[in-house]
Amino acid sequence: LPFPENTFDSIVCNFGILHFFNPSLFLRESYRVLRPGGKVSFSAWAPPTRTEGFNIALGSIAEAGNPNVEGLPEGPNFFDYGDSEQAMAVLREIGFQNAKSIELSEMKWNNVNNGAVLYDVLLNGTSRTREVLLGQTTEEADAIQSLMVEKYNYVTDGGKRPLFMPALVTSGQKPL
Repeated sequence: LPFPENTFDSIVCNFGILHFFNPSLFLRESYRVLRPGGKVSFSAWAPPTRTEGFNIALGSIAEAGNPNVEGLPEGPNFFDYGDSEQAMAVLREIGFQNAKSIELSEMKWNNVNNGAVLYDVLLNGTSRTREVLLGQTTEEADAIQSLMVEKYNYVTDGGKRPLFMPALVTSGQKPL
């Protein structure tokens, strides 16, 4: 980060840590630029086993398409920081104290009312998943979208309830 040491009292990263090529470097740099007693907080999606939208999408891509699209840059596992123990361990390893992680288990996507909308949300509102979807053949993309509609209907009882999309908020404090 292009800032001198001990500059900030707080750093907040809302779902951004998922997109860094090297998230631990971001956290090490955050430690460097935080003043003693300063805090870092970040949010990340819970793993697909608990985030229904990602479970539907990634399962559909694996079943009907190609999850290993060529040309995607290397990057960390999208859900690494959605595991509270792993996220807190990284903070402690860097030197942060009072590491805490809270799951926001009641988070829901109320405005995603069918599988086609879910496909569009991920195609137009994400980075890596978007590139995976764009990297499919026309036939694969059609099959993925169709499977997402089917899985959405099954998971939400035909759209009678929203998708559960829990996230974690993790924080740590630089020692005084």
